[in-house]
Amino acid sequence: MTPEEISGFLSTPRSCVLTTLDADGWPHSAAMWFVPGDSLLSMWTYRRSQKAVNARRDPRASVVVEAGTAYGELRGVMVRGHLELVEAVASIAEIGRDLYERYVTPVTGIPYEDGPAVEVERQSHKRVGLILPFDRVTSWDLGKL
Repeated sequence: MTPEEISGFLSTPRSCVLTTLDADGWPHSAAMWFVPGDSLLSMWTYRRSQKAVNARRDPRASVVVEAGTAYGELRGVMVRGHLELVEAVASIAEIGRDLYERYVTPVTGIPYEDGPAVEVERQSHKRVGLILPFDRVTSWDLGKL
């Protein structure tokens, strides 16, 4: 995919699979929601989650975002980089708001300020932000073959 196609692909709300490395070196993969930014992906997770524990010890991580069912429809993006943990509650709440507005508001029609803001703020104290910069990006679109 071209950089523009990658940007367009990531702008569509999809789940991703975040992979971090356990202490024994084995991959730990988990489904996540994400918000694309300028050459980065933002996510959040519970402060004591395995993902956060792994990222503190070894920040190397990858994310895969994919779409398609039939072989010729398969396309996706893999981002590799060093996760940055966000500890500031205000910044974590901002990521939570962005995730809510990207994934929940379009489905429920409930604006962030009409109540969810209180819950996102409450959750922010128990979470960390995860920022994955685009150290390396790989993409595929088998429909182009």
